[in-house]
Amino acid sequence: MQTLTIPYENTNIDIHDYLTQTIEHHQKATPYWQQRLTRGSRTNIAGSNVEEMLSNLVRLEVDQTVLRSNWLGFKPVATENMTCSFSSGTTGPQKYCLWAEHYIQTMANYLHYYISKRHISVGNAIIQGPSSVFKPVNERMVNKFHGIPYFVGLRVEGIKPVLDDALKKGQAEIVRVIKDYFAPEIEKTDTFLRNDPSITFMRSAWMMLAPFEIFFGDKRNIDTVMVSGLGYTPDNHQMLKGKFKNVIHSYGYFAFGDALGVEKDGNLDYYPSFPYAIATVVKDNGEIADYGQQGHPVFIIARRDLFLVLKEDKEWAVRVPPTEGFNWDGIRNPYRSV
Repeated sequence: MQTLTIPYENTNIDIHDYLTQTIEHHQKATPYWQQRLTRGSRTNIAGSNVEEMLSNLVRLEVDQTVLRSNWLGFKPVATENMTCSFSSGTTGPQKYCLWAEHYIQTMANYLHYYISKRHISVGNAIIQGPSSVFKPVNERMVNKFHGIPYFVGLRVEGIKPVLDDALKKGQAEIVRVIKDYFAPEIEKTDTFLRNDPSITFMRSAWMMLAPFEIFFGDKRNIDTVMVSGLGYTPDNHQMLKGKFKNVIHSYGYFAFGDALGVEKDGNLDYYPSFPYAIATVVKDNGEIADYGQQGHPVFIIARRDLFLVLKEDKEWAVRVPPTEGFNWDGIRNPYRSV
């Protein structure tokens, strides 16, 4: 199979052929898929065109509880230099998978390319979030801009009930809870910001920005933020656009990294790193939604180091078509039902 290195250069590949070869590789090399796929089932999955193939692939959904105990079953034999990635744990028990070194660098390249296309230059930067592959991907992205990344790990496991309760009580309560819960991380971030005036970029969950408002605005440190996280909405996005010169929205995901955002007609659309991650939306009856229809987001992670089909049953989103700069499908306004 042709070696693909950077997602944004892959707009003209034969996706049907790419997926066919990726599935064949994992059927031969990966324990989980060796048990579940045969040559015959591979042929059936391929179908006659890409739409039919995607519809068949959705039916290979992996029960995510498996990724809490048997992530090694998804490691292809003889694959080296791998790193454990895990979900944030914000909305439920953490899930795990493995990434090869090659794809960590690929995702850093992907972020660097698309941020550069927006004519945004990243200087020294605060990176707040889980460790996992989030840390090296974002650190390498900042390095590609010749900046210094300051990583601050966030302890987010089990925080969802705390935030849910605070959300019911209003913005002031959310800020208070964030300041109390993340006091050590806030102190560390504040130290970096006060002692390095060259920090101009911050990557974090949108709710984590409130404790640092002293550093926003004219003649202050931070002019660009890249945000994601639980409960991010178009209204939140407009609020942040009133505070920062540049706001980049992202849908972060432990198994493929980031789906980058496009603001369109007041909506927030997200496009993952095609062809390594393919997004679609499935209705409750199991059928793929048409463009403009709502359902559950499904992500097909198709790399030589990892093949997964994951459906977010508690999330909802709208399927959207390709757009300028992203020649593949995305999802719109994802939200998690409580």
